[in-house]
Parts: sequence; structure tokens; C-alpha cells
Amino acid sequence: MSTPTTPRVYNVLFLCTGNSARSILAESILTREGQGRFRAFSAGSHPRGKVHPAALDLLRRLDYPVEGLRSKSWDEFAQPGAPRFDFVFTVCDSAAGEACPYWPDAPITAHWGIEDPSDVEGTLEEMNKAFSKALRYLKNRIALLVSLPLDRLDRMALALKLQEIGRVEGASAGVAMPASKRPLHADAVIYHNPACGSSRNTLAMIRATGIEPHVVEYLKTPPSRALLQQLVQRAGLTVRALLREKGTPYAELGLQDPSLSDDQLLDAMVAHPILINRPLVVTPAGVRLCRPSELVLDLLPGALPPDFHKEDGERITNATGERTV
Repeated sequence: MSTPTTPRVYNVLFLCTGNSARSILAESILTREGQGRFRAFSAGSHPRGKVHPAALDLLRRLDYPVEGLRSKSWDEFAQPGAPRFDFVFTVCDSAAGEACPYWPDAPITAHWGIEDPSDVEGTLEEMNKAFSKALRYLKNRIALLVSLPLDRLDRMALALKLQEIGRVEGASAGVAMPASKRPLHADAVIYHNPACGSSRNTLAMIRATGIEPHVVEYLKTPPSRALLQQLVQRAGLTVRALLREKGTPYAELGLQDPSLSDDQLLDAMVAHPILINRPLVVTPAGVRLCRPSELVLDLLPGALPPDFHKEDGERITNATGERTV
């Protein structure tokens, strides 16, 4: 007699900026509607530290679970021992445009953006209507997720299904566009400085292969210390190898001192993001400091078009699409 197999439980993370309303609603909804097949979590890139009272009131009225709900940083889930995620969904447009921490096991990601109910200003009735609408939109998406035959879909088919779910009723302006006009996204992130030629060339190569990555101008939105440390480790670099000297306060800060520890160098990069060399690129194939820029091609599934040149005229592919460097 065969032993019955235990059904797989999928870990799902909902992300937004403040982790006080939409992602909290989604966590609670999936906890109930998932019927034990899903474990739901939520976090924010810049958590407000407090769950919106209207979200909690609505969940309680509809008998959704509220125990343990709290506003917290997504860095909490980038630490050793954190849950491994199967799916990560951004539910606000600003979070979708930010670079998330590295999630082990390369979960499938999709953007399920809806309007923020906490932005509504008006009477208590108007606010309650906004939260009820947000809950309805999220519940519809989660119902579609729960109904998918997850064990019978390959990764590409599943990713497309999840992206389609993000475009159903209630999609915010950032996702409510025809599928034919939406850029291909392959979970690629580039830590970019538009003033840097290597960074511009790397970004151009990524786009030329058909991928529109998350572009993080890290001087404006620097990575956290924990994320920076992860990037160094995944790229197979030393911390010192990621330090940039030219055009930075490297000498002024005395960073040439070989006795400085990795922790001290990381602290300097966090305090002065200009010290982070560029461009760093993250894809499911790995992390790489793309200097020279054509190193990015080892991380991408597609190929450059024929006769592709860098902005300085250097030829990267010939007339038949073969790499020349």
C-alpha cells in the first residue's frame, strides 16, 4: 500500500511600501481562503510600523484573521532562517519599482497593483468604502490564485497566469495596460547610475535582449546594508572588490587602509552609496558586477540583435548576431 503524500504548502509574500493596508489585507485574505495550502506573509519597503485601523476593523467585521498582523520591513525576510517563498506579489506601484531583497529559490513574482485605500480623504463612510473595494479586488485575485493547478503548470505558464491575474478588475494605472504593450520582465534588477557609461551600456544590452528590468538608481534609492552584503556574496566578490575609488570619497575616508574590516567597508558604502561600484545586475542566473558591460550577457536568457554596438561604437555582435567580444 502506497503512503499518501502530504500536499505541498506554498509560501506567499505580499509587498507594498508601508505594509499597513493592502499587503496586510492580502495576507489575511490568503490565510483564510488558502485553506491550509498557502502560508501568507506581508512586508514593506518603508514600513509605517502600524497597521491601518480601517484595515483591521474591516477584517474583523468579515471574520478574517488578524492575529499576528503587523507592519514590518521586507529586510526581515532576507535574514538567515526566514521562510523561502514560492511567490512574491507587489500590490502597490511604488514597491514594484523598487529593488527587493534577494529571495532564495527565485520565487515567481508578479505585480498586482491596486489603488491605496488609505489615500482616500473624506468621511469615515468614504474611507470604509475604499477599504472594502481594495479587499474585494484582492480577494478576487487571491481566489484566482487558489484555483490555479499549481502542480501542473510549468514556471513560464504559471508566471504568465499570475501576471494576467494582476490585470483583472481594479488594477492600478501602473498595470492596467494591454498585455501586448507590457514589457517582458525576467526578474532582472540593475543597480544603475545614468552618469556611468558602463552602466548605460549594460542597461542597453539588457533591453536589447527583450527584457525590461527593474532599474534602481542606487544613488537615490540605495540598498540596505543586509541587501548589499547579500549582493556581494552572491556575486562571489569581496567587499573591497565592490568599492569604487574614482570620483568618490575613497581616499578622503582612508578606505585604502588594508586593515579595515568588511563591516567597516560596508558601513562606508551604506553611508556613501557613491562608493558602490556599478552596475550590479541581478537575475535568476546570478549576480554580477558588469565591468565590462558585456558580462551581463552571461546572466540573460536572450541574445543581442545582430550588429549591436556600445555607445562608444565598440561592436559587440557581428552581422549574424555572433558575439565579437
